[in-house]
Amino acid sequence: MNNLLNNSILSVDLKGIRRNVDTVLKELNGVQMIPVLKNNAYGLGLEVIGHVMEEFPQITTLAVAQVSEGAALRRAGITRDLLVLGGIQPHLLRAAVELDLTISIGRLELLPVLALLAQSVERPVKIQIKIETGLNRTGVAPGRELAQLLEEWRAAKGMFQVTGAFSHFADLGDQSRTQEQYRLFLEGVEQLRAGGMEIPMRHISASAAHELLPQYRLEGVRIGRRLYMDHPTVPTGRVSETATWRTWITNLRTLQAGAPLGYGGKVFLERDSTVATIAVGYGDGLSEALVQQHGPVLVGGQRARLMACCMDQTLVDVTGIPCRVGDPVTLFGWDEQGNLLPSQEVALLIGEDEGCGLTAQLSPRVARIYCN
Repeated sequence: MNNLLNNSILSVDLKGIRRNVDTVLKELNGVQMIPVLKNNAYGLGLEVIGHVMEEFPQITTLAVAQVSEGAALRRAGITRDLLVLGGIQPHLLRAAVELDLTISIGRLELLPVLALLAQSVERPVKIQIKIETGLNRTGVAPGRELAQLLEEWRAAKGMFQVTGAFSHFADLGDQSRTQEQYRLFLEGVEQLRAGGMEIPMRHISASAAHELLPQYRLEGVRIGRRLYMDHPTVPTGRVSETATWRTWITNLRTLQAGAPLGYGGKVFLERDSTVATIAVGYGDGLSEALVQQHGPVLVGGQRARLMACCMDQTLVDVTGIPCRVGDPVTLFGWDEQGNLLPSQEVALLIGEDEGCGLTAQLSPRVARIYCN
C-alpha cells in the first residue's frame, strides 16, 4: 500500500541488491568491484544504495559521474573512495578536492591546477588516469599525449596519489574494435609505468564486458546495471530484478471502436474497448516512445497495452481484464501476485540496451520506497 502522497512508487528490493552484489563478488573472485552509482544510482536512490555498498568490506571504491553526486554521498556519510568518472568543469575542481574525491585525469593541463589545490588543502589529491582508446569522449591518448601528461605529473608528483587507470569500451559488438581498445589501454598503462607512475589498479570493463568478456577484467571492474538486473539479451540467471514501478487506476471508461485517445487525435481504438486511466505520464518518466509502441503493463496479473500518454496520465487498454478504480498497475518489475514484467524486456521494445535506462529517467515525484 502507498502510505505516501505520490501517484506512483518505485519499490527497490535492497535484499535483492545485496544478493546481486554477493553474486558479482563471487564471479569476480578477488578482482576489485567498483559499483557505479551515477544518475541517482540509475534512479534507485544514490544515498541509500551507497550505504548498501558500504556494507561490503571488499568494496573500497564507488564511482559517480559528477561532483554533485560525490558531494551527496559525502553528506550521507559515505567514506569510501569516490571516483568521478566524467570530466570536471574548472569551477568545480576545488570542491572536488575539498570533498576528497578521486579525480579522473582525462585531459592535459589539469594536473598543474590540481597541484596548486593540493597545496591549499595540504594533502595529496587522489587521481586516476583516463586513457583514450577509441570512445573519444575524455581521456589522454597513448604516445605523445601521455608523455606530456607524465611531464606534468613529474613536476609535482608529490601532490598526487595515483589510485588507478581506466578506459571504456565503445562497442562490445565489434570484437576487433574491442580488442584494439584493450591493446591500446594496456599500451598506455605500460607507458605510464615506464615513466615512473605506479598504477595499482587497471579497469576497462563494465557490467556487459564482465558478463561476456571475462578476459578483460584486469584488477577492477565497474558494475552498474548488474547491481539491479541481468543482461538484457543473454542473461546469466544469477542476478535478479530488484526494482518495481507501480501506479494505480484512476478511471475506467468503455469506448467504441474508432474513438480517439489523448491529445492530437493520433491514436484510435480498433475495437470496442475498456480503457483505464493510470496516474502517471511522461512527467513521471514514462517513455513516450514506449507508449507509442503500445508496450505492456501488468493489470490483475495480465498484460495490458499502453495506448496514449500525457504529462501526468496515461491510457491503457484493459479490455477483457477484470479491474476497477484503485487497482495497481505495474509498469515494470513484479506485481502483487508475483508476476514479472522485466524492465529489460520493456527497454528492448524502444531500443534501450539496458532496463536501468528506464529507472534512471524516473522523476523525483515517483516515490522511492525500500524493502529489506
